[in-house]
Amino acid sequence: MSSAPATSAPSKPSMDLSYKQQPDAQNLDHIPGEYGMPVLGKTFEILTDMQKMVMDHSVRFGEVSRINLGGQRGLLVMGPENLKQIYLDPERNFSTEMGYAERLGRFYKGGLLLRDFDEHRAQRRIFQSAFKNQAMKGYVDVMNPQFKKFIAEINPVGFHFFPFIKESLLKAVAKVFIDLDDISADADKLNAAFLDINDALTAIVRKDIGLPWLKYHKGMQGLKVIHDFVKKLIIEKRAGNGSDMLSFMCKETTESGNLFSEEDIVQHVSFLLFGAHDTTTSALTHIIYRLAVHPEWQEKLRAECQALGKEQLDYEDIDKMTQMDNVFHEVLRVHPSVQLMTRRTVRACEIGGYRVPANTMIYIPTFFNHKLEKYWKHPEKFDPDRFSPERAEQKGHAFLYVPFGGGPHKCIGMHFANMQAKLFLHQFLLKYRFRTPENYYPKMMYVPLPKPIDDLPLFIERI
Repeated sequence: MSSAPATSAPSKPSMDLSYKQQPDAQNLDHIPGEYGMPVLGKTFEILTDMQKMVMDHSVRFGEVSRINLGGQRGLLVMGPENLKQIYLDPERNFSTEMGYAERLGRFYKGGLLLRDFDEHRAQRRIFQSAFKNQAMKGYVDVMNPQFKKFIAEINPVGFHFFPFIKESLLKAVAKVFIDLDDISADADKLNAAFLDINDALTAIVRKDIGLPWLKYHKGMQGLKVIHDFVKKLIIEKRAGNGSDMLSFMCKETTESGNLFSEEDIVQHVSFLLFGAHDTTTSALTHIIYRLAVHPEWQEKLRAECQALGKEQLDYEDIDKMTQMDNVFHEVLRVHPSVQLMTRRTVRACEIGGYRVPANTMIYIPTFFNHKLEKYWKHPEKFDPDRFSPERAEQKGHAFLYVPFGGGPHKCIGMHFANMQAKLFLHQFLLKYRFRTPENYYPKMMYVPLPKPIDDLPLFIERI
């Protein structure tokens, strides 16, 4: 009996990449909203009180409104259904690369967040082994002694939490990701480089004209330090048998069985080092702030830690810390580490009932969904129990709680961040009781990294 000849499935047509060469759409006047000041738009409002500005737009114009942020016209888009359309993106119409190109892309172009569609899917393979359970268990064994050392070295006099945790986390992730000794001169160089890049992300002048005192120039010099350092390590990691994240990435292969290029690895590691310590720095700073001003929750978490009867958490203990988990998520609801996510349309489409041109910048304020009274009970109240299994308010809509984004670009390191925070908190809570100064009402900054402007001063006492 004869059969029809086998045929291969038709290949997916390659995507037209010309959208990457197109300028941002400018004509958005048919959509309600306001651009703000000439040229800079509402940059000042974003820097001083982003949440107030966003809530004002939502009240006056609704969930979709036109705006100018930092000289880029675009749309402020909010609401779970709108975010579902953008994050799931079944029609491949929302580019993350072009959404971040003007700011983050100048320093981290080629990082996983700044890759689109098929390229993004293919590049995620480089992280396959690095975030598997066996690798994560190894990271616990690396970070626990690191945190023990950093906490033991705390000087309680004039203690400010933010600079302490930023430096501690950078050194911890550098040990995990590239096996860098935290006492080496290279650790200090990397820390300084990342600080310079963070400053450059808010630079008004975004062109390197060689003036050494300009933020942008310092940021570009910092980027060179990071790239040069990672490049030197790649040959060594490919030849060795290390269990750090860079070693896993250097040996991962593409779908065709080839090793990823040096350029790909450098870009991914640079962005990973930035994202993994900066976002968790913000999260832990706000967790400690909330525990300091809500001592009842500080004691609840301390009791949970003490009940375990261990100085340090093992990997198997991570999921047991349920109260800590609820606090972690409630803090990210109130203080998401990424306050504004961005995309850019590839083709004309409709969002929230409005016709949106191709190449339109989309600004997504994550915290807006986290404050919707329709889904959250007393959203302005700090209430970690809302994440308990009995209440589970975050399940009111699949795109209601979005501190890690959603869809294909959902943060690949979200479980690592949760684990990292718990490992630190467990040791810190067992060693110290802490509080803020009297009548402490800190002014918050939102970009480039959300935190109290005064770096969170604390009174701490050993237990």
